Amino acid sequence: MLQDQVLHYLEQHVDEIVSGGQMAQLFGVSRTAAWKAVHALQKCGHRIENIPNRGYCMAADSDGLSAAKINRNLTTKRFGRSIEMLETVDSTNTYLKSLDMGALPEGHVVLADGQTGGRGRLGRTFFSPAREGIYLSVLLKPNIELQEVSQLTLCAAVAACRAVETVCHVTSGVKWVNDLFYNGKKLGGILTEGFISAEAQTVGDVILGIGINMGKVPDEVSHLATSIREITQETGKRNDLIAELLSQLEQVYEEFCGVSQRSAVLAEYEQRLFILGHKVNVVQHGGAFSGTATGIDAKGALLVVDEAGEVHAVGTGEVQFSEEYGF
Repeated sequence: MLQDQVLHYLEQHVDEIVSGGQMAQLFGVSRTAAWKAVHALQKCGHRIENIPNRGYCMAADSDGLSAAKINRNLTTKRFGRSIEMLETVDSTNTYLKSLDMGALPEGHVVLADGQTGGRGRLGRTFFSPAREGIYLSVLLKPNIELQEVSQLTLCAAVAACRAVETVCHVTSGVKWVNDLFYNGKKLGGILTEGFISAEAQTVGDVILGIGINMGKVPDEVSHLATSIREITQETGKRNDLIAELLSQLEQVYEEFCGVSQRSAVLAEYEQRLFILGHKVNVVQHGGAFSGTATGIDAKGALLVVDEAGEVHAVGTGEVQFSEEYGF
C-alpha cells in the first residue's frame, strides 16, 4: 500500500526534507498520488510538515501509529506479529470478541487510534480520545484453570510498568488490581475477559485489553488521570511503547504460563503495589469493610487485615484508598 511505503520512507528520513518527486519516482506513482498519501498520513496524526517548493519533513516527535515501526522494534515470537490497526472503534476488546477468535493466532493484536466506548473494570468508562493514548487488545490462548484468568491482569500490569520505565523513564505503581498510577493519578488500565469452552468447561480464549494515557487528558478527568506527555513533556513515544509493551507482555506471559516462574511475576507485582501498608476500604457485593493492605497471596488476591486482626483474601470487588491520593 502506497501510504505505508511513504510512511516507512519518511520514518527513515526523520527531520529531512523529502520531495514529492523523489517519492513518486521511488514508488512508481504520480506526484499527486504521493501527495495524497502524505495528506492521508497527516490526517492520521503523523507530524509531517509541508515545505513549499521543496517537499515534506517528518518531525522526530511525530506520534502517529505505524505498524512498520512497531514491528521493527518488536522482540516477540508471537505477540504483535499479527496486528490489526483501526482508526477508531467502540472498544478494542469488543471488536476482538466479534471476530472468529478460533481462527486467529495467539498474540493477535487489535490496535486503535481512538475508542468511542472504551471500557474499564466494573463497567466503568475508559476515556480514549483519538491519538492521545495507547488502546490495544491481545488475544491469549492460555492453558490455565478458570480461577487463574484474573492473574493475567497482574501479568499485564507488570509488563506495562516495565515498558513505561524502559521507554519513557517513568516509574509507575499499581493500584490493585488493574490500574497504573503515577503520583496519585491514573496513567493506564487493564481489562481482562476470559471465555469458557462449553465442551471442555475450561478456559478457552482470553482477551487482554490495555490502555495507557499518552497525550492530553480530557478536562473532565484531569483531576484523576495523568499521561506520559504530562509527566515527561515529551511526545512521539506511542509506537516505541507499544512495541516494548508487547515484548514485555510476551515475556511475562511465558514466565507465568511456565508455572516455575509464576511466583517471581507475582512478587514483582506485589512490589509495585503502592497501597501496601496503608488503610483501604474494600467494597464487595453485600457490604464493605476497612483494613490495612499487607500483600497478595499465591492466587493474586489482595490480603487485607481488618481492625479485628482477621486476614481477608480479596479476590473481587473494589479497593478504595484515600489517605494520600484522594481516590
